[in-house]
Amino acid sequence: MIESTEAPAISLPVSAPAVVVRDLSRTFGYRLILDRLNFRVDRGAVLAVMGPNGAGKTTLLRLLSGVLKPTSGSVERSQRIGMVGHHSMLYDALTAAENLAFYCRLFGITDRNRVPEMLDLMGLSRWQHQRVGTFSRGMTQRLAVARALLAEPDLLLLDEPLSSLDEYGVDAVLQLLMRLRDEGTSMVLVGHEVSSVTQLATSIGFLVGGHMDVIEELGGRDGREIAERYREVVRG
Repeated sequence: MIESTEAPAISLPVSAPAVVVRDLSRTFGYRLILDRLNFRVDRGAVLAVMGPNGAGKTTLLRLLSGVLKPTSGSVERSQRIGMVGHHSMLYDALTAAENLAFYCRLFGITDRNRVPEMLDLMGLSRWQHQRVGTFSRGMTQRLAVARALLAEPDLLLLDEPLSSLDEYGVDAVLQLLMRLRDEGTSMVLVGHEVSSVTQLATSIGFLVGGHMDVIEELGGRDGREIAERYREVVRG
């Protein structure tokens, strides 16, 4: 379950949440991007964040990951985090296997089977010795997902993980994410595909004007209802 935590929590439950955000704000210069956000993401929950361009969705993910520091407020999160950003940050001159192996060395992942396992999982085994600079955008995205899963994270932060994927890639990644969710992996994702959001997310937040104005359980709502609710929130 994902719920609002506008009143600061005194203590966390025994099964600690993956993320607890309290009064989180972020400014860039004089511009206020995020204004006192409060929410919690429990284990195995998936929060989908939707909002117009420039609403601060990517900024929020960077704050949750620890890459960016808040102007005020706090983020408590799991230690094992995997992140797929808007830019892959893969090395074009390295092969797919070399990119994953480098990440393993960088973060002390010693299981040699993880690289071939992740390449196979994302359907990239046949291209493991090909340089990433020759990959399509969709293949690069799948490799970025594979890298995010190397350390077996219990929290995934995903910035439009289905963007640029073909039909096979969308299905493969979506099925994988749903399986991980069912196995207890928590996620916060930015997404625009309403049909995918309704399949994957357990709750949804509409980020508008620096506020997470709506966080609600999906409760079987279909894509049309969510899309209409999103339009209402954006219109104010």
